[in-house]
Amino acid sequence: MTLLSRFGIYSVAGCISLMSLLVLPAMVGVLVDESPLTEEQAGVAASIGFFGAAAIAFFMAFRMHRLDLRRTGMLGFLLAAAGDALSGFVTDQPTLFMFIRFMTGVAGGAAYTAIVAAFARERHVDRGYGLFITLQFIVSGLGLYLVPVYSAWLSVAGMYLVFAAMDLAGFFLCHWLPGRANLSAAGKALKSELSVLLAKATLLGALGFALFEAANTAQFTYVERYGVHLNLSDHQVGLALMIGSLAGIPGAFTIVLTGSRFGRSGPLALGITIAIIGLWVMISAGEFSTYLAGSVLLGFSWAFCLPFIQGLLAALDRHGSAVAAGSASSTIGGAMGPGLAAMIVSNENYHGVFYFAMVLFLLALGSFIFSSRGTANAID
Repeated sequence: MTLLSRFGIYSVAGCISLMSLLVLPAMVGVLVDESPLTEEQAGVAASIGFFGAAAIAFFMAFRMHRLDLRRTGMLGFLLAAAGDALSGFVTDQPTLFMFIRFMTGVAGGAAYTAIVAAFARERHVDRGYGLFITLQFIVSGLGLYLVPVYSAWLSVAGMYLVFAAMDLAGFFLCHWLPGRANLSAAGKALKSELSVLLAKATLLGALGFALFEAANTAQFTYVERYGVHLNLSDHQVGLALMIGSLAGIPGAFTIVLTGSRFGRSGPLALGITIAIIGLWVMISAGEFSTYLAGSVLLGFSWAFCLPFIQGLLAALDRHGSAVAAGSASSTIGGAMGPGLAAMIVSNENYHGVFYFAMVLFLLALGSFIFSSRGTANAID
């Protein structure tokens, strides 16, 4: 099988493992409209799954050199299918529903972590992650359109059964994941895992990923409300956000064409600069055109940076420990972003949220620059 074919399979399986994230706003809307859950409960159910995924990714980071990625991915998808299939029938029992969503997050997170670690074991890993991120934006756009359109026909149970069917497809795709890392002794694996995870480069890379995701989710949480605050119509706000999301497709695909020929810290500096410019444009927005421009810049930047970040972490350890740690930290950062923004946004202080995101972006960039200096000492 060619390298491109493997990247394609990993990307499809990875998108399946992230489905509840890729269609998050639509999924929460279906839960609110078609189940007894309140808006708060639906939001908590989504967040608790992310924390489950972060917990298993952190645990796997300490065992990545000894894990069989194929079996881990298959088991994760199988358990996620069971959790998704049950979820649609217990929404009238919020406590049980939350528990099942947490465990489903753990299972899906295990599959996702195995998949991103599989990318790290391949050549031209940056291009692989670029293809993965590109497909995520395409699937997200399709899902955010299809789920609301068919929500009344599907119902909550039908939506989760579709997710379960996708999990089963992911189970079969995991047949093409690699097995164990080629290390001779468990003691050597443990030593190398700890040396990777405790290295300054890994800690800074994981911190940078958390700050980057916190900055993006902080601004993204309130960018729609900011459009309403500017007295833009619902159609204008929706159109700007849709075009901004579509701008992520060429942003992510850029690395597929360039690879790592320009390094990683330079492109990350460019991408984060674009994000900061996008926030400045948002702050100065007074009409639809500037709001749209800010949305496009932010969407492009988010997708442009992600594969370079994952490539940076993969370069620190080709067996995936640093990538797994980054997966955990980015999930936690992404979950914290909306909460931190909520503490600032009182009295419609949307500009304060955008300034806060700028600071987080700059701190993330500093972390990435220092982390990139450690790739020379990567573990192969």
